[in-house]
Amino acid sequence: MDWVAVWVAGVWAAVVMVGDGEAFSSVSVAVVCDSMQPGHLSLGAQTDPSPYHIHITSKDDYYYVTVFGEKNREFKGFMLQARDSKGQRVGRFIKVQKPGRITDCSSHDGGAVQHKNSDPKTQVTASWVPEDFKGQVQFRATVVESYTTYWVNLLSQPLTV
Repeated sequence: MDWVAVWVAGVWAAVVMVGDGEAFSSVSVAVVCDSMQPGHLSLGAQTDPSPYHIHITSKDDYYYVTVFGEKNREFKGFMLQARDSKGQRVGRFIKVQKPGRITDCSSHDGGAVQHKNSDPKTQVTASWVPEDFKGQVQFRATVVESYTTYWVNLLSQPLTV
């Protein structure tokens, strides 16, 4: 049979994956949740200051966390988590605006939010609740501007809940 059929199937799979824009899809979710590195493992993250930031507002026991680009700078992918001072994921994301999705990290339900596709976006907001967590939390983000340009471990100001 043919290597042609195998080759066509491989090309088709690559096109589908690239078209979907899942920057975090080429490695397992557990690895991505821990490292917050996109699947571009052979490429390094940017070391210059990030043009992307994290803004937090709250109402009652809900925290609204927005990842955004300076001057409406667009990005294609993101991952956002809440971690305590020891680096453990805490609380739970309960809602994210489109085109985002809630992701379970290991056994932590709602432990992160990430993009659903590579459509350009200038900001995304997610709702987070601390659940039973009390203490200091910091939101961490990875922002993917393009396949070769991304920033890892962007940090919000620490927040006491």
